[in-house]
Amino acid sequence: MIGYEYNMDTLVSVILPTYNGAKRIQGAIESVLGQSYASWELLVIDDGATDNTDEIVARFTVNDHRIKYSKNDTNLGIQKTLNRGLAEAKGKYIARIDDDDVWIDIDKLKTQIEFLENNQDHVLIGTGFVAVDEKGKEVFKRLNSEDDKSIRDSILSINCFVHSGVVFNRDVALQCGGYSTTLDVKHIEDYELWLKLGTLGKLANLPNYSVRLMLRAESISSKNKATQLKKSIQLIRKFKDNYPNYVSSVMSLYTRLTALMIFQIWPFRYFSTGLYKLYKNI
Repeated sequence: MIGYEYNMDTLVSVILPTYNGAKRIQGAIESVLGQSYASWELLVIDDGATDNTDEIVARFTVNDHRIKYSKNDTNLGIQKTLNRGLAEAKGKYIARIDDDDVWIDIDKLKTQIEFLENNQDHVLIGTGFVAVDEKGKEVFKRLNSEDDKSIRDSILSINCFVHSGVVFNRDVALQCGGYSTTLDVKHIEDYELWLKLGTLGKLANLPNYSVRLMLRAESISSKNKATQLKKSIQLIRKFKDNYPNYVSSVMSLYTRLTALMIFQIWPFRYFSTGLYKLYKNI
């Protein structure tokens, strides 16, 4: 493990990367402020925005020393920005939130930190989520596999963690290299990190809907869904000896990719509510 003197006043560092997120970042920050658990720092890392994100964040930093704002000189991309957060974090644990997501459970951090402190063999704890459209209407919600065995049985076929819902051990993340900056895992860098963490410790999810995810047409996930699936097929090959069910997982990913391609050539005006939910949940 990497030697580090942790400040118990900031047991968890929340990393919030943003790029031109001025119109949506306020809700994310307020949801961190609303947590019942108070031993945190919030690192807002601006990836070279051209909007007034700095002004929005300044309204919070002036009143709360736990919120810290920094800005990349140029746009470095999400992978390097996340690693900057890991390097600057002072907490024993890392939590994540994106600028368009909101924590809807005020005890989210409290229950996750208590779990990790009481289960030292675990390196990552996630939660369930509620996905909404840009008008705030629920599209679908999901509770992920909870225990380590269940997660290991399915993690090669599906990412069992939502990025804005995780808390993980900082030292272990640094030990396995943090977020990879290579192009082959761009947009699935979180998935790759979970797979690496699972080789060094146990994984778990809480059975709580703790995060509200915004499904935006221009978001990274929406724009790169097919690419993400293709890259996931290549990624899991690297971990086929670390987790079970590799062959069935490859088949599952190809099935999802085929379904996605069909949906993408099917005009949206013909989507029923059920089909739309299925498309968004691929």
